[in-house]
Amino acid sequence: MKKSYLAAAAILGAAVFAGEAHAVKIDLGNGKSFKMGVRGVIYAEIPGKRKNNQKSDITFAHKFARFYAKGKLNKMISFGFQTEFSKFDSKAEIIDSFLNIKFANEFNVIAGSYKVPFERHSGINSGWAVLFPMPFEYGKFKYTGTDSNDYKLSSAFTNPVDKTHKPFRSGSRSAGLTFWGNVAGGLFKYYVGVFDTLGKPAGSSDPKPAYAIRVQFTPTMAGFKPEKGYVLKDTYTGKKNVLTVGLAYVSQGYHSSGNKTQKSYGVDVLWEQNLGGVVPNLSAGYVKHKDWGGKSGKDRTGFIVQGGVMFNVNTILGKPALVAKYTQTKEKNSWKVKNFGVAVNMYLHGPTNRIALGVNNVKVSNAPAKPSDVKDSYTDVKLALFYNF
Repeated sequence: MKKSYLAAAAILGAAVFAGEAHAVKIDLGNGKSFKMGVRGVIYAEIPGKRKNNQKSDITFAHKFARFYAKGKLNKMISFGFQTEFSKFDSKAEIIDSFLNIKFANEFNVIAGSYKVPFERHSGINSGWAVLFPMPFEYGKFKYTGTDSNDYKLSSAFTNPVDKTHKPFRSGSRSAGLTFWGNVAGGLFKYYVGVFDTLGKPAGSSDPKPAYAIRVQFTPTMAGFKPEKGYVLKDTYTGKKNVLTVGLAYVSQGYHSSGNKTQKSYGVDVLWEQNLGGVVPNLSAGYVKHKDWGGKSGKDRTGFIVQGGVMFNVNTILGKPALVAKYTQTKEKNSWKVKNFGVAVNMYLHGPTNRIALGVNNVKVSNAPAKPSDVKDSYTDVKLALFYNF
């Protein structure tokens, strides 16, 4: 019987990938199911000059070329994993892998390597349903050189769990176990998780386990629909009216007596409503990381405001939307990065399949140890095709 399932999956997979624009979905009966698909981003970009003597040329790339699979072993147990093919040697690299047990809508347990439940713009949101097409990181300043002098300042909107708790490369995922669920039909949603390293005893300077908690409130009594899945989205493209407020906290300790406990706080809100002809969307978030990386006084804060309007008009390229965002990240008594961008999205099918044209400006001030020939500001122009079948 198992062999017949695999044969059916192979035959159906070949047929779907040959000509149809959706994932393979197989119902195996008795609560069992299997789904697999591909996703990625193809883009053309005119990057702004990072250095004074640098030329600005158009570049083409295919990033985040991924294969994913998910399914249910029965009505309670589901699983998922995702791989990405390297741009250098075409080898498959695991991005995430998890198992979820659903005892009830109010009580789930997820384990593996998966997105950390922090502020919604900091990784718990789907990278395929981001409102703005570039970059994936909010507020990062980065210069990548060809002469081994890369220089970057990381965004505050990031996974606050220490990087050693990431068994795979993906920055938004960490290894752990989380209890989560929707209470009172989604009026309240909660996540409580613990994250740690894998496969070795802790050393004197290694981080301790990290603890995360996130709670959400949605006024369902006013007709708004809850975000019931584990992962959130920047937009639901008018499929449901959403008003959600979230609060999050992550504590990351260290074994070294010289390190402080990093404490990360986050608050966020999302509103989206289908008004018939248009679908306005607005979200905002604020994060504060106290003693970032365990270093006393190294506090990092950030805030973001983004939104747009999608027009409920079907064109040959999908439904058009105008979007904009502003972010700011700063480190206490040190550097500050500001980011502003505008874009046009053409939604082909849902929030994850679209064509986007965006302009994004990044500006830094008081950057420490920045090479003198690296510019304080740059503006990128990007045309991107997001596909998710």
